[in-house]
Amino acid sequence: MKLDPGAAASLKAVLLHDIEAVNKLQERLDSVEPGSSVQGEYPQMAAVAYCLHNIYNALENSFEQISRSIENHIVDRAQWHKELLAKMFLNMPPLRPRVLPDEVRKTLNDLRGFRHLFRHAYDFELDNRRLTQLLEDWRANRDAVLGALREFALQLGDSDAV
Repeated sequence: MKLDPGAAASLKAVLLHDIEAVNKLQERLDSVEPGSSVQGEYPQMAAVAYCLHNIYNALENSFEQISRSIENHIVDRAQWHKELLAKMFLNMPPLRPRVLPDEVRKTLNDLRGFRHLFRHAYDFELDNRRLTQLLEDWRANRDAVLGALREFALQLGDSDAV
């Protein structure tokens, strides 16, 4: 299946917009958290958590747009966030190439789980150690995630790519 030029251009624009949103959130994250750890102060931890939550939201928006534009197929609505992420690691000829490399799977799955907890758990304490680990994992894999997503978006301009 090939995307028509209008659909490909629209998807490419959404993906590049989401990448830019992640970069802006990263700038905020870097301004809140200049060192290598969260350092345990609640306002700083809350700001880091908020930024990581929103970073995953932007990434998931890209994943959802890819899935809707190309595959349009989610089987288990109860687990769609997990299924959606898993599909981004699959090579799906002739529909599309894989979006993400395997080495970022754990980090993105951990971000997805954290985003769910952060969004839905009203009575929990942020764990400094776990939040710091998540932040470090995101930092270590950010370039690979955004690079893969950008490469996928740029392939949309090539009529033979998708």
